[in-house]
Amino acid sequence: MRAIQVGGILALLVGAAAGFAQEKKAEPCGMAGIICPKEGKCAGECRMICDRAGATLKAVRAKAVEKMEAKFGSKCECTAGACTAAGCPGCDMVKTKVFIPLMKERVQARMKDFKKDVSHAVKDKEGKSRSVKCTFLKGDACAPCVDDLSDAVLKKLQELFSQK
Repeated sequence: MRAIQVGGILALLVGAAAGFAQEKKAEPCGMAGIICPKEGKCAGECRMICDRAGATLKAVRAKAVEKMEAKFGSKCECTAGACTAAGCPGCDMVKTKVFIPLMKERVQARMKDFKKDVSHAVKDKEGKSRSVKCTFLKGDACAPCVDDLSDAVLKKLQELFSQK
């Protein structure tokens, strides 16, 4: 009798775990359509790098929009990644002319120095310069990289729109 109860409980636990695993959908690659070498179908170390770069990209988009609103009083949905228009030419332009080159350049630079510790010189509230370890591709989104990349995004957008 006890074996049947244990077997029943075990079956319930296995069934619940299987149901939970099915409910949890795989997140898309953080750099799919940007610089993922496997077009979003990456795994292992590649997926880890893509997800970390993707987290930085998401933070860069948010910071660029924040700076855009402060400087110009409006925001660009394409830059924010919030545009819902299918096949939007603005989104395509921002992606191909701004985000792909900037992220590709940053990822390649950090991959070249991956085994080295890279640091940023950052000024604190008192104006004193201190060194901060770069966490881009090695951990959470790196705040100095996000700030630097968001400035580069705004500069590149201004260049693009001043040409037209």
